Formats: sequence, structure tokens, C-alpha cells
Amino acid sequence: MTMKPFGELTTREDALRIIEENIRPIDRTERVPLEAAAGRVLASDVIAGFDVPPFDRASMDGYAVRAADTAEATEDEPARFRLVAVQHTGEVYQGRVRRGECMEIATGGPVPPDCDAVVKVEDTSKEGDQVLIRVQVAVGKDISPAGEDMRRGDRVLEAGSPLSPGMVGALAALGHDSAEVYQRPRVAIYSSGPEIVPQGQPLKPGQVYDVNSFTLQAVVEAMGGVPVKKGIVGDDVGLIEAALRDASGYDIGVFSGGSSVGSKDLFGEAVGMLGVVHFHGVKVKPGKPTLFGEVEGTPIFGMPGYPTSCLNNSYVYLAPALRKMARLPPLESRRVTVPMSHRLVSRSDRESFITVGLAGGRAYKVFKQSGDITSMAHADGYIIMPEGDHVVEEGEPVEVTLLPRP
Repeated sequence: MTMKPFGELTTREDALRIIEENIRPIDRTERVPLEAAAGRVLASDVIAGFDVPPFDRASMDGYAVRAADTAEATEDEPARFRLVAVQHTGEVYQGRVRRGECMEIATGGPVPPDCDAVVKVEDTSKEGDQVLIRVQVAVGKDISPAGEDMRRGDRVLEAGSPLSPGMVGALAALGHDSAEVYQRPRVAIYSSGPEIVPQGQPLKPGQVYDVNSFTLQAVVEAMGGVPVKKGIVGDDVGLIEAALRDASGYDIGVFSGGSSVGSKDLFGEAVGMLGVVHFHGVKVKPGKPTLFGEVEGTPIFGMPGYPTSCLNNSYVYLAPALRKMARLPPLESRRVTVPMSHRLVSRSDRESFITVGLAGGRAYKVFKQSGDITSMAHADGYIIMPEGDHVVEEGEPVEVTLLPRP
């Protein structure tokens, strides 16, 4: 078998820079129901069309009064008010509240125009149609004025903001039942390799089930994209070229397998014939065969076929590309520093990503081989070891980058 060795490998930092330079945020927009808006990226500013609240409202259960009428009230000598009305939630009292009178009001209820304060119920007592108030209150006490939350003409939300639950609530308060958002990137996912078969089909000697399309689908969904699984592509240059042309109809194409340097790994050549290869081969372990290119304007990722390499490099390279295209903020890596629970030796000519689990405040190695998906399934994060010979002794602190979690 003739092997086709890699050329000069790209560093992780340069690979990320090249991806950043060649990914463009999506411009297409759509309108979605408010129930589906959380997490989507707002495509236009939201301007308040009216005051919220649209009226002065009580912020406590109690009694609406004229503040001046409470000027002499004390615990020992309460001021007496005649109760003229009880206003229930959703009602608006149409009468007058004159001097020495009060109206019972519920939290959120509109305050009558004759009143300028609310006395909370805990500071009062009742005797028939009389309300005894034992405290003095100032003008505006326990009243939320009209427009306190949002004023007509205010820019409440800015375009480009990922919609949080609170932002969805602001839209609802303004009467919106939908939101204009940027579309999610549509990502075509392909697996390749003669040894790969779909689930449900009996395995023959030398075959394994497709793993990568499922892990890639999960990463795409978690990072703001819409995954479209396209199936398994055979090791034939014509089939690969047809799949690449198909992928050019999507926002991103992701292929796993076929990007190494064996004589049957034709993916890199096909990308080069139809478009451009920005880099092929990254100086990391696992994941050296990673490719990034472009076909008919569509970014194309070629991920290693081994499941651990594919998933790990999807977090490192595909995730930031997806988030930029989806107009989501960069994913902030969460890191913890903990002692190593055992001696760890790393000898490699490449930067190494070693997956670890966390237990009892310590890290322990879970990485097996690039082809073993449990290296990721049992991992809480990874340690990055520089190229060369390195030893981490038991108890020595290590920095663990935590894997994204749902």
C-alpha cells in the first residue's frame, strides 16, 4: 500500500486563526414564535411601543391612599380611613378616592389617580368599613410608576443579542408573539470509510458502527447549528466529489474519515480539486488528519475517522466556527486546577490532548486510544501536554479544560 505523507503540519493556534478568518456570520433571518425564541440570536433592535407598566401600579398588597393623610399616623394613634372600594386583580376602580378615604388594592393593580402611595396590609388593621393605618408613608411609597420597566421609544433589546429567558419575557411584555432572529447554520454531516456501517445492520468482520455522525450531530446542535445527517460516503473519488458538491448547498460541510494519508484516503485530494484546502494536518494528538477547506464558498471540515479524535477536534475547531457563523458569543472554556491522582507520562512529537475524569477533587486519565469513544464518554475534560517528553507526578496540579455539557 502506497502512503501519502502529510506535508508541514499546522499548529493549533494557526489552525484556529485560519478558521476564524474564513468563517462568515450568517445573514439570513427568519421569524420564530416566541415559544421557540430562547437561545436564538436577535436580528433586529426591539423598540418599546408603549410604557411598561402602562400605568402606575401597586407593588404590595394593601391600601391606596393620599400620602399626606398619613402624616399623623403612629402605632399608638393610627389614622382612620374610610374604605370606599375593593379593587381586585384585573379591575380598574372608576370612582374617586377623596381625603380620608382609601381603596383596597392588590399587587400589580392600577393605582387610582387620586392616590399617590400604597400602605402595605401588614401596617394596617380593619374595623368594619374603617381601615386603621399605623405608619406614615411618603409620596410614591410602594408604587411602580408607569414606564418604570420600559419607556415608549426605548431600545429594549439590541440586534445580535442571544435571547435569554429574561429577554423573551421583555418581548412578551411588549406584546410580541414572535421574534426576528438569524437562521441557524445548516450543517451537512457525512461519514466515510468502507468499514463503517449504519446501526441496525449486522457487523461483518472488519466492520464497525458509525459513531461520528451521532457525536457530530450533538456538537452541531449544542453550538447553534442545524445538523443534517447525509449518510455514509464510499471510498470513491467520484462519490466524494458528489458529496462535496452536495455539501456546498449547506452552510458548512463536515466529513469524518478519509482525511488521513493512506492510499484510499481521497478526501483531501477531492477538496483540492473542487475548491481550496486551507490546511490539512494539525500538530496535535489525537487529531492530526484534520482538514479545513472550502468548496464553492462553503467551509468544509474533514475530521479524523477515529471517534475520540473526531469528537475532540470538533470541540476544538468546529465549535468555534459554528458559534461565529451562528452569531453566538465565543464559547468560554471553563478550567479547573486540581492535583493529578497518579503519575502521568507524555511522550509525543505533537501537542497532546489527554482526556481525564474528575473524582474526589483529583484528575485521572481516561484516554485510551483515538479509536476508543469511551475516552470521551468517561471524560470530564482534558489536559493539554506540550510536545516532547513530560512527566506529571502524583499530586502535582494540572489545569483541566472542562468539556461543554448540556
